[in-house]
Amino acid sequence: MEKLTGKKRVTMFFFLMCIFVYAVINGKKEFPVLEETFGNMDRTQSLSGQIQAVESVLNENVAGKYDFIDAYGYVQRLLGKQEESNFEVVKDREGKLHYTFFAEKPNDTSEVAGRVVNLAKAVESEGKKVIYVLPPDKYIREHTQFAKGLPYHMANESADLFLGYLSKEGIPCLDLREGLKDSGLELSDVFYTTDHHWKIETAFWASSYFSDWMRENFGEEMDPEGFYGNEGNYNHVVYEKIFLGSMGRKTGRYYAGVDDFTMIYPKFETDYKYSNTIQPDLEYTGRFEEALMATPIIRQSSNPFDTDMYMTYLYGNPAFSHIENQKEPEGLNLCFIKDSFAVPFAAFTSLRCHTVDLIDPRYYEEDYEKTLREGDYDYIILMVSPQNLVEEFFPFGE
Repeated sequence: MEKLTGKKRVTMFFFLMCIFVYAVINGKKEFPVLEETFGNMDRTQSLSGQIQAVESVLNENVAGKYDFIDAYGYVQRLLGKQEESNFEVVKDREGKLHYTFFAEKPNDTSEVAGRVVNLAKAVESEGKKVIYVLPPDKYIREHTQFAKGLPYHMANESADLFLGYLSKEGIPCLDLREGLKDSGLELSDVFYTTDHHWKIETAFWASSYFSDWMRENFGEEMDPEGFYGNEGNYNHVVYEKIFLGSMGRKTGRYYAGVDDFTMIYPKFETDYKYSNTIQPDLEYTGRFEEALMATPIIRQSSNPFDTDMYMTYLYGNPAFSHIENQKEPEGLNLCFIKDSFAVPFAAFTSLRCHTVDLIDPRYYEEDYEKTLREGDYDYIILMVSPQNLVEEFFPFGE
């Protein structure tokens, strides 16, 4: 009995020592960050807001945070779990990760569809045409399968209702979900495994599909010779096992693996100017890859947790971005109101245009109608993916 008690005491001693050592290591890592946080804190903010800010900093800078995430994800994989964190992230039968939730019926999208219609009525009197381009959802109908009991968000059904409403009101709609069926793309390879976005290769295909659709529906010859849609005219640089997407950063590297990332940019001569609201005094110029791609992101770190590779194109999601293609002075002038699916799509589409502006409704605080009326735009393109058909992405046309 005394032997057993002795073993317990030794175990307890080593356990407490481990906690103490970790607390010291974590304290050394957290202290400088906390000191900076307190120094920059807004003293007019409520006490609860200040506490929340400190808590957020502590959680983000925990020593060994990613190692803990990796270990937890690995254990979940060994257990054969198809979901993590109370269904926040689920895994389909191909091993791809999804954001989803339990839904009994599609969302009512009549309000956001009505806002699109109102916006169109407000700006089309100025000679500008409003178009809706719908990206595919990661849950691809008749292809994606979940294990029994996993939730489905019904985003595709919500999108069907949304497009139906717009079509009745005469808003031209391009449904890229339909285009995927005959695209020749392998449906298992359209989206990243660990991220909610489509692959850069898919966005490249979509830009060509959009160009063809514009010719068929509006007579716009954006690429009459098919030059910009020819994959042979582009460099394809593959970075293996470098990209851990938004869901992968929640589950770790060992739950579903790490994605490869393909950087696509033209072999032919290009000449661009690019600016955005993140760095309003700075203008990027030069070739496509010099002006429109944040290539330092790729060299930033070998740790997939540190780098969101998808944001290589157009520096992510500024409130407003302006692209000028100096090689196409007679090209179209487009404005996108969009979510992040549009970022690489717009970059590739800009090769066929003179100017492309992008507005992210999560951050843009100016008057939409005034901006669109005063802008020299031929077409205004709304491009928001099925899961984002909510009021946050449509703060206009009320």
